[in-house]
Amino acid sequence: MDLLQKEEEHYMAKIVQVLTRPSREYDLPTAEAQVRDLDAIVEKLNTTFQEELKDEVEAQNFFLN
Repeated sequence: MDLLQKEEEHYMAKIVQVLTRPSREYDLPTAEAQVRDLDAIVEKLNTTFQEELKDEVEAQNFFLN
């Protein structure tokens, strides 16, 4: 495994989220459910990234101090 692959693995988040399937015709409740599903994914990705960033900063501070 080369360095690039290791870096890619480090920054990948595993998100488990079920997406609401669209109906054949437009349906407002289904569309709203899809938006909620996508919002949940965005929130999970942002939260995961912020935690990883915080952990990285803490690790750097530990070794530098």
